[in-house]
Amino acid sequence: MSDVATRQPPATLGQTLSILVVEDDEAVAELIRTILNDVEGWGATIVHDAAAAREVFRHVRIEALVLDVNLPGISGLELLILFHQDPHWNEPPIILMSADPDQAGISEALRDGLATTFLRKPFDVDMLVQKIRIACNR
Repeated sequence: MSDVATRQPPATLGQTLSILVVEDDEAVAELIRTILNDVEGWGATIVHDAAAAREVFRHVRIEALVLDVNLPGISGLELLILFHQDPHWNEPPIILMSADPDQAGISEALRDGLATTFLRKPFDVDMLVQKIRIACNR
């Protein structure tokens, strides 16, 4: 079956908001999973590297992406470029995360529209939820 045939249709009102979180720190990833899955109507899938993120993307329609900039192997910014090059990319809102807001590439990704917003680590969990709500208009 082709990738196109396995992709899910867009979510409609009342369905779960599909959020992909790419975070290599397992403790932070589990915290994010717990917080996001506690929000009614949201479902978070957690992966720890770019390869796993690309695999999830092949099978799940992502409606929001929370992306750590510093990942092992391919960086979050490099992954973002790969996603944008994929013809099936549906351009969901993207929240970049990093401890260093001045890190190379972040301001450019925001300026160029590759990412929606930025969240500095460590972050307040309420701020993460708020940024996703604003980015997704939910």
